[in-house]
Amino acid sequence: MNTTGARSRTQVAILAIGAWIASGISATAQDAVQLERLLTKEEQTKLGISTMPPDKRDAMRGALIRMYRQGYRAAQGTDRASPVIGTGVAETQVDGDFKGWEGQTIVKLMTGQIWQQTEYHYEYIYAYMPKVQIYPSDGGYKMKVDGTSKAIGVQRLR
Repeated sequence: MNTTGARSRTQVAILAIGAWIASGISATAQDAVQLERLLTKEEQTKLGISTMPPDKRDAMRGALIRMYRQGYRAAQGTDRASPVIGTGVAETQVDGDFKGWEGQTIVKLMTGQIWQQTEYHYEYIYAYMPKVQIYPSDGGYKMKVDGTSKAIGVQRLR
C-alpha cells in the first residue's frame, strides 16, 4: 500500500475525531474513542499498537485528539470574522470547559477571543464547549451560554 493512501485514511480518521469534538460531545465520550478506530490496520502494525502498553496507547490517542483540536482552533481563529459584528448576534463556542459564572469569570472562545464577566451573577454549571451567543446591549455586550439561566454582561479582553 502506498503512503498517500495511508495518509488519506489518517486524515479521514482525524476528521472523524473532529466531527465528535465539534459536535460538542462530552470529554468522557471522546475518551471512549479507541485508538484502533483512529488508525488504519497498516498504521497500527507499523506503530506496534497491539503490543503497546495501555498508558502509551492512551497517550497516543490523546495526542491525536489534541493535535486535531489545535488545528480546529487555529482554523476557527483565521477563517472566521470577529464574533461580534455591528449590531448582530454572534454565535461561537467556549474553548474547553465552562464552569459557570463566578463574578469575574473569564471565557475563552473558539475564535481565540477572551471575554470577562462584568455583571455580577453567580451560577454553577459544567459544560464542555457549550454554544455561546454574544450581542450588543446597553452600550456593552451580553453573553448567553447554553445551559445558563440568563445572559450576562461581558467585556472583550482580547
